[in-house]
Amino acid sequence: MTCRSPLAVVGILFVATFLAAQQSNSPVIYVKHLEPPHYPALGRQAQIQGTVIVKLTIGADGVVLVAESIARAHPLLREETEKLVKRWTFGCANCSPNVPFEKTIKFIYRLEGEGISYDDSRVVMELPDEVTITASPRECDHWPPKKAIK
Repeated sequence: MTCRSPLAVVGILFVATFLAAQQSNSPVIYVKHLEPPHYPALGRQAQIQGTVIVKLTIGADGVVLVAESIARAHPLLREETEKLVKRWTFGCANCSPNVPFEKTIKFIYRLEGEGISYDDSRVVMELPDEVTITASPRECDHWPPKKAIK
């Protein structure tokens, strides 16, 4: 039995998808560079959850030209998501050269567990279509007061 590293498996899947797209001539949009997402600190503290669907217009050079939220979500999550994806770059196989292209990505923000003082964001990236960010809520250190154990 052979054991493969996760990166090797991802590489093999990417190459297989890329080759299949070339044979069918359908566009394949992929992420070339990204900054890892995290749960916004203020969103954790205010215990805000939700789904942000962001529509991207991407220049032929892969730079995000426009990031627009198209689903109702809390403004804080929308703004943070739009800022994040504007720092990403993309590529497109089988797209028309020198022509911008579009991509829609769903970001799911979830809180679960007990409140803690540190950021324990866990990210599952099913790119290029979906990103799930899960974290524990922020511990409230000022209300209600903790009872002293006697």
